[in-house]
Amino acid sequence: MDDMQSCLNVLRNNDVDVDSAVNRLMGNDNLYLEFIKRLPEELNLATIREALAHQDAEAFHFHLHNLKGFAINLGITEISDAAQAGLTEFRASQFRNITKLEGLLQEIEASGEKFASALVEIKEIEDSAEEVK
Repeated sequence: MDDMQSCLNVLRNNDVDVDSAVNRLMGNDNLYLEFIKRLPEELNLATIREALAHQDAEAFHFHLHNLKGFAINLGITEISDAAQAGLTEFRASQFRNITKLEGLLQEIEASGEKFASALVEIKEIEDSAEEVK
């Protein structure tokens, strides 16, 4: 198995729908990995939490919606599902149930931590491949 497939398998083993996401990128595995590596910065949880704390509806919706789109396009269903649940709750009650919204953000954060460890594993695979070259 080559290094690229090893990296993609790390994601598959973390419940990422890699194959559908790579198909969206016309089969470009390298481009997919470049996008997936942006996950930590795309999570943007501090900005979302700040919008929640200040009850900034526009910023909260904007950043949560962007996160959902990023995650769904990359096959990260755990994050996209939690973001969608947050959007649904927000549309239904705005900021009347902050506890529920915060709980959904905690779900996103937990999923993000899971994928952060997957990204570390991918980096190790890539680094070892570089050492061999």
